[in-house]
Amino acid sequence: MPILQSSYFPSPIWRNPHVSTIYPSAFRKVNGVNYIRERMELSDGDFLDLDWSKSSENNSKLAIFTHGFLGNSTRPYLLGGVKAFNLANYDALAWNHRGVSGENNRFEKITTHGSSGDLEEVINYVLSQKQYTEIILVGYSKGGNISMKYAGEKSANIPKEIKKIIAISSPTDLQGSVDVMGKKGFYTERFKTKLLKFLLNRSELIDNQVLKEIPKMKYLDDITDNYIAPLHGFKDGRDYYEQCAAMYVVDKIRVPTFILNAKNDPVLSESCAMLNVAKNSDYIYSEIPNHGGHCGFYQPNTDGIYWGDKRMIEFVKKL
Repeated sequence: MPILQSSYFPSPIWRNPHVSTIYPSAFRKVNGVNYIRERMELSDGDFLDLDWSKSSENNSKLAIFTHGFLGNSTRPYLLGGVKAFNLANYDALAWNHRGVSGENNRFEKITTHGSSGDLEEVINYVLSQKQYTEIILVGYSKGGNISMKYAGEKSANIPKEIKKIIAISSPTDLQGSVDVMGKKGFYTERFKTKLLKFLLNRSELIDNQVLKEIPKMKYLDDITDNYIAPLHGFKDGRDYYEQCAAMYVVDKIRVPTFILNAKNDPVLSESCAMLNVAKNSDYIYSEIPNHGGHCGFYQPNTDGIYWGDKRMIEFVKKL
């Protein structure tokens, strides 16, 4: 599809990529979302915690939300999306990746950037209830990559109930994003700190010797190379990034898919916008505002809803 022209033109302060990335992450408040939690058993013996926000009884429309790296269903960017979809008369389901719902999972395995199988189990569980005839997949950052990877792998066999996919600030080219952040960049260090805290909090699931070595690893890449990748069957970090990246299957997606990546996103490469695919696909719509940062897209508001949330609803309704 043609590349979409963007209507996002923020005031000068919000054109700074770091302000528009860090401020919403640290200070954004979204009220009015009340979750009902449900635990779903997985086929491998582990579990996922699902958080539901219902807009009405007996609704036939649902948005399934997949959060970003070491986030969860309470992150402000996700709450903004849930609230926007609820107001548009969609139920919302935000699933928490393994180990981030406030309780450690049963196994050492985590939800990786390529864990489309975890999302598929959530979708199949929802479909088994036979309530929803229209489902929208919404993914942020890592969650956008997972959502597009799932859709690309399913291709024409994707369930008919899934009508659209939305991917916000998604590292579709994982290696490209890693290269942009650099080994010692601010965001790389931030992600490393979060990952170390996460791993140390689940120490009972990790071999003691391995647990002693992890804090000694200097870079985020070292943790991926020596722990995350081999734990999940990959040779090293580069193999992990290649096999988990959605970019290799995006051209096989067969439902309308909206990719929204800011040009000034400090953690994404330009290749993540999938422009070449969008130009030649009947299904991929790519929009690249000059500003917005990573999962930012701030807009003055009184309800916690940002421009990016409104843009998602607009895409769903108009297409």
